[in-house]
Amino acid sequence: MIHRLRTNQPLTATDLQGLEKTLAEIGEDDGESLFNGLLARSESPTLAHFVRSMVGMDRTAAQAAFSGFLTDQSLTPPQIRFIEMVIEQLTARGVMDASALYEPPFSNLHAGGPDALFAGKDNVITGIFEALESTRPRIPATAG
Repeated sequence: MIHRLRTNQPLTATDLQGLEKTLAEIGEDDGESLFNGLLARSESPTLAHFVRSMVGMDRTAAQAAFSGFLTDQSLTPPQIRFIEMVIEQLTARGVMDASALYEPPFSNLHAGGPDALFAGKDNVITGIFEALESTRPRIPATAG
């Protein structure tokens, strides 16, 4: 399951049930409350999100999500650097909210965020947000 999360592959309900069961067993009688407390303290919306934030994302998987931008010859060096920074953050942290694109270290490249840095390239801006969304840990709708 951890390999699937690191490589941006969707999880199955069985994957999640197995991990939840293991975590609850580790905590013995208090397992369920420890598990719920862990998610609450980490502010993770799901167990998959929590695990990904702990183990990071495989660099190759992060690069694959943004490969179209890395090969786009119409992008300037600062724009390419912005994309590389997104990949670095995903590799280190595993997950990233789109709002982070408007904060340091991204705002160090351009205070106006991606909208200003990629001004006139609305399709690129939209594509960046879509690619970032595609890196969120994916779980079946019935698996919570």
